Amino acid sequence: MQLKLSVHFAVVTTVLLLNAKILIAESLKVPYVSISGFQAPLWLGERVGAFKKNQLDVQLVYMPGGSLIVQTLLSGEVGIASLAPPSAISAWTKGAELALVAGGIERALNVLMVSPKIKTPDDLKGKRVAISRFGSLSDVSLRDALRFYKLRPSQDVAIAQIGGLGERMVALTSGVVDAAILNVDQVYQAEKLGYQVLIDLRKLPLNYSTQGIVVSKDFLRNQRNTVKRFLKVYIEGIKILKTDKDLSMETLARYIKTNDREVLSKTYDVYREAWESVPYVRREGVVQALDSMPDVPSKGSKLNLDTLIDNTIIQELEKEGFLKELYPDGYKR
Repeated sequence: MQLKLSVHFAVVTTVLLLNAKILIAESLKVPYVSISGFQAPLWLGERVGAFKKNQLDVQLVYMPGGSLIVQTLLSGEVGIASLAPPSAISAWTKGAELALVAGGIERALNVLMVSPKIKTPDDLKGKRVAISRFGSLSDVSLRDALRFYKLRPSQDVAIAQIGGLGERMVALTSGVVDAAILNVDQVYQAEKLGYQVLIDLRKLPLNYSTQGIVVSKDFLRNQRNTVKRFLKVYIEGIKILKTDKDLSMETLARYIKTNDREVLSKTYDVYREAWESVPYVRREGVVQALDSMPDVPSKGSKLNLDTLIDNTIIQELEKEGFLKELYPDGYKR
């Protein structure tokens, strides 16, 4: 009898331990590159408890600059990150073992904000323009915009590495620079301070990947299920952003530090329209980003992008019906 009780106790204990192991959330530190609507799906996922629902204990950490985040990925300090893909794409061309596992926004949402004394693109000659870091989205998009208006980057116009969006805004308003690449989140605030949009990059033919989830290939190989659960949260966050304006505006207000309802509403409308429901990495967006990089010798279309783009997890989620659960009335791919 005592032996039977001992065996029963051992079995029950094992089952409880296994269940406990399943319920223990996996801890992840996830850096993100900008305090803007590009990160809204992750903020919203955190807000509604989607990480916990997927057994993830995620610490979202702001890091100013895609190149800095790429370094943390390559060092193994983190395995997954949210950033504008150009920094990761640039590192990949130099041999970095990185993969793009999700996109989300496939066009430029930047603007070139200038002081009132600058009236035309030609007035930028001899002026200083703020970006985050060389090789970043702000750098690539600025160079494309300048070339579109027949200006030579770094020759006609000085490009200054300033840092994140907040730092660039301060540099502009304090006169350290004459212009700055900003996201739409800052545009409406800057306009109220007397600054103006000189070039709206949304109106230029710049259809490259501007938001994505990047992982180290080692992390993807060893913790694929973790990446899959993370992407479920990311996709759910996109759905919330596209369907719940009040919660999205309230969440944006916490991060971009404004309670101006007009600014929040305009910002929300831009991102709601820009985000794709199913965030596949679009090959054409990666190709255009590559073609815009001055230090890449080959055209993007000639490179083997299959070693960079990995849409297989999102494909799995779609086949398993996860997207249909989120969008029972249908969704656009």
